[in-house]
Amino acid sequence: MISAWYKHINDPDEQERFKKNVLGSKTVLNRLMTLLDQMEEDLNRSELNHKNYDSPNWAPKQAHVNGQKAQIRTIKFLINLDQEE
Repeated sequence: MISAWYKHINDPDEQERFKKNVLGSKTVLNRLMTLLDQMEEDLNRSELNHKNYDSPNWAPKQAHVNGQKAQIRTIKFLINLDQEE
């Protein structure tokens, strides 16, 4: 688990309690990871549609998709409790 989850807590005992609470939610976070994977796949698939390039607003739309993908990756990084810093 990365320290971003508990670095806001100064008391070491409280940090441990908080870590246990987060780890107790691993099933829910794993489901969230699956949902985010599906969202990311949908975005990747939508990028391949040739009709997107016919739009004069293609660049702003692509920037929006890129921003969504970046946010999904950030959230996936945060909820992956198996990694350490």
